[in-house]
Amino acid sequence: MADPLVRIQGAGPVGILAALFLVKYGWTPSSIELIDPALRAAQPAHDDDPRILALSHGTLVRLAQLGIDCQAERIQHIHVSSVGHFGAMEIKTDNVGVSDLGGLVSYSRLLTILRDRMRADGIAAFASIEERPTAIEPAMRVIAEGGVYHATDRANDGHGMRVVRDYHQHAVVGWVETETGAGATAYERFTADGAVALLPLKHRYALIWCGETHRAEDFAQASQSTQCRMLDEVMGGRVPGICKVEITGSYPLGLKWREKIAEQDTVWIGNSAQALHPVAGQGLNLGFRDAETLAACLLQRGSPIAERLQDYAHRRKADRWTVRKATDTLATAGWVRRAIGGVAVIPGAKRLLGQVLMYGG
Repeated sequence: MADPLVRIQGAGPVGILAALFLVKYGWTPSSIELIDPALRAAQPAHDDDPRILALSHGTLVRLAQLGIDCQAERIQHIHVSSVGHFGAMEIKTDNVGVSDLGGLVSYSRLLTILRDRMRADGIAAFASIEERPTAIEPAMRVIAEGGVYHATDRANDGHGMRVVRDYHQHAVVGWVETETGAGATAYERFTADGAVALLPLKHRYALIWCGETHRAEDFAQASQSTQCRMLDEVMGGRVPGICKVEITGSYPLGLKWREKIAEQDTVWIGNSAQALHPVAGQGLNLGFRDAETLAACLLQRGSPIAERLQDYAHRRKADRWTVRKATDTLATAGWVRRAIGGVAVIPGAKRLLGQVLMYGG
C-alpha cells in the first residue's frame, strides 16, 4: 500500500532534504511532491546565486548518509577573536576528534546536486499545484520556504511567524583575495557593532561583514583600496595581504521565530520556522536537522499524522531554542566580545563549542 501524499512547499535545500530522507527511511517516492514557483524559470535563479553556505560537520555526515558528496571545501581550523580584547578562541580538528569542522559550498552547487538526486529518486516537483497531473489532496503539508529578514516583516507580523528582534544590522557578502591565497582556517572577528567572517574556499575567502546598517553601507560603497584597508584593520593583521574585495550582495538582519511549528496536518521547517542571525552560520544546518527529524517522525506509520507532527515539534524544541539563544547572544551581548580570550582557557570550552557548531543543541 502506498503511503499518504506529502506535499512539500519549497524545493530549496531543506525541502529537498526532507524528501530525500523520507525516501531513505522507506516512504514511497510517488507519495511525495514538491511545489516551488522557481522551478518555472527557464534559467534557474540559483545559477546566479552568489551565496556560500557553511555546512557543519554534522550536516556533511547527514549528506554522506544519503550518498551525497557536495564537494565541500573542508575547514580544519576556526579562529575567533575580538577587536580591542586580548586572546582568541581557536578550535582545531584535534580539539574535537574529527577529520574536519565542516565545509563550504556554493548554494548553486548544493542545490543542483540535491535536485539531481531528487529526480533520480523519482520524487516529483512542480512549479504550481495546477501543474500536478492528479487532483489528489495531500495528507500533510510541509512548509519549507522562507527567506532573509526584511524591514516590512514587522508590519506583516502574523500567521504564526513573528519578528523577535530587528538587529539594525546589514550583512554584506562577497569575496576577498589575498596575496598568498586562502588556507583551511576560517576567521570570525567580533567588532563593536557586529561580526566579520572570512571563510576559505579554494584560493580566496568568502566574506560576511555584519555591522550596523550605516557602517555596513559605508563598507559596501567604499573604494576597493578602502575596503581592503577597512577589512585589514578589522582583522587586525590576522589575514595578511588582503588585496581585493568583491561585494556580491547585502541584506538586513533580524530574528524571526515560529513558536508553534506543527498544527493539525501542517508543519513548518527551516526558514519558515526560524530565521536567525548568520553570526555562527547555523541557520541552514538547523534546517537540515529539522528535515531529518521530520522524516523520522513521519515514518511512525501506526500513529495519526497530527500525532507524528506533534512528536516532531517536541523533538525539535531543545535544538531550536539552544541555537536561537546562542546566535542571538553572540549577535547582541557585549560581554561575548570581552570574554572570548578568557573562555578559551576554560577546560573543555573548545570541545563544547565545537560540538555545538558541528551538531547543534
